[in-house]
Amino acid sequence: MRPPILNRLRMDFDEAMKAVGEFGFTQKTQQVILNSIQLFGAMHMLSLVFVGREPSSVMCGDHLSVYDDVCLMKPPCDHYKYGPEFTSIATEWDLVCEKSHKVGLAQSVFMAGVLLGNVQFGSFSDHYGRLRMTLVGLALLSLLGTLSAMVWTFEQFLVFRFLVGYGAGGVILSVFVLQTENLSSYHRAISATCAPCTFAFGVMLYAVMAYFVRDWRNLLLLSSLPVGVYLSIYFLVPESPRWLVTKGRITEAEDILHQIGRKNGMKVSRSMINLAESKTTPKTDKKYGLLDCFKTPVLRMRMVILICSWFTASMVYYGLTMNAGNLGSNVYISFALSGLVELPAYLFGFLVLNRTGRRKAMAASMFVGGVSCLSLLVLSKEDETMVIIRTALALIGKMGISSAFNIVYIYSSELLPTVLRNSGMGICSMSARIGGVVAPQIIPMGDKATFLIFGGTALACAIFDLGLPETLNKPLPENIDDVEYPEPASTRKH
Repeated sequence: MRPPILNRLRMDFDEAMKAVGEFGFTQKTQQVILNSIQLFGAMHMLSLVFVGREPSSVMCGDHLSVYDDVCLMKPPCDHYKYGPEFTSIATEWDLVCEKSHKVGLAQSVFMAGVLLGNVQFGSFSDHYGRLRMTLVGLALLSLLGTLSAMVWTFEQFLVFRFLVGYGAGGVILSVFVLQTENLSSYHRAISATCAPCTFAFGVMLYAVMAYFVRDWRNLLLLSSLPVGVYLSIYFLVPESPRWLVTKGRITEAEDILHQIGRKNGMKVSRSMINLAESKTTPKTDKKYGLLDCFKTPVLRMRMVILICSWFTASMVYYGLTMNAGNLGSNVYISFALSGLVELPAYLFGFLVLNRTGRRKAMAASMFVGGVSCLSLLVLSKEDETMVIIRTALALIGKMGISSAFNIVYIYSSELLPTVLRNSGMGICSMSARIGGVVAPQIIPMGDKATFLIFGGTALACAIFDLGLPETLNKPLPENIDDVEYPEPASTRKH
């Protein structure tokens, strides 16, 4: 008897994902692989904590002295010697005393590279594909990170720090979009929670590595060479089928979806996957750029609020993290703790994102971070009991702002259309990098000004975030029209 002919129903992308399995074996495997990249992302983003560590004491000639005393010597010491505890760029090139600011310069140069990488990789990924640009970023991060451990002058180190930052910025952004773009709303929340948790584990792992590997060159090699192994994801992780659809490459997207369904054990034949072209396929060959994020009113307002949220989350996060050393005298333990306290914040996001929604969770996290910072204004540093309370509030503030930093990633990716998602995320990430640069400039203003700025901006963002639409259980917008003219809920196809 002749088998019945299967009807090729026209379906949108979300319907196709349900047909092949929204979170089966294939997606889980890819999530584990892509998430593990965050371990090395954390190491490179924070490498100068140990690579640029300044010695607590030095020898001028053969006389051991307290660090500050050496700096005040007249005439200035012209021959420094250091203890055997560790090596760093500070001990390598005598970046102490009047030259100590150069360590901070290296971090600023790195962040400038991250900023440029975020912007350019965002645009490139929208044009050339998520997977392709992820591979380019990984290659840069591994190669240039390795070469930065082999330089002979501080000037050469600065050049490579900028280039490594460029690659790191591209990898972090491209990997995030690649691993979340093809998941359902529910599973995007899980993925967006696992990514920063992995980053936090990377912080703790780096503290352990730095404790056992005290030479800065070997530490850089240890955090750079293994990244090259991830180039093998070319054979394990496919290009984003959602991105392929926006480029009109329907057949390629259908083939990938069929492979996903087959590996997930779903009984879906190739002939049953037939993506609808009416909504997801672009009508023209127009290439979208960064300015397109601001040309239409609704999308422009979303971008302004998101830019403020990313800037504030980053500024407050890095500002509070700079006090991690005050948690104890052991820099390795303190650094590990600074990563550990973030885990409860990410657990909060995991528990509430799919219950209360993204908007309320985002606003609540910003509110907690803001109130905690403002509360520090009225507590004295002199009273021993108050010091304990201040420490607790600072940790609560960091948990709140860490939660906001986590949520803003997933929320932004759901608010931006596919044709501009990477470009928009690149702009948002750029504002976060600027926030990270601004934070060190605010702290010297004193506690009152610092916590007033941190708390005030966080509370303002909490109010602004309430003006954004909820995205929980909503389909991702594919093009600008989906943002400007959303389909009414009563007519939406389920």
